[in-house]
Amino acid sequence: MDKLLNVPHDYKYHAEIIYETEDSFGFTDAMGNTLDEFIDDINKRFDKYKDRQPDLSEALLDPNGEKINITYKIRTMLKKGE
Repeated sequence: MDKLLNVPHDYKYHAEIIYETEDSFGFTDAMGNTLDEFIDDINKRFDKYKDRQPDLSEALLDPNGEKINITYKIRTMLKKGE
């Protein structure tokens, strides 16, 4: 998967979430300015697409700047229920 060049918002955190569609896969995103907002938004997307096997594809800190990949950290936090 190609890395994101820019995202259309100024939030501190950004995530790409992949989910199944009838014919293929679709993507949605989650965002937040704080880690709590971010995790909450990811969980809302997971709940919205719960019947379509959603999965966190990529999570970034400063998505329009340094693009720090925090996918592993966020997956770990989600598994712990934080």
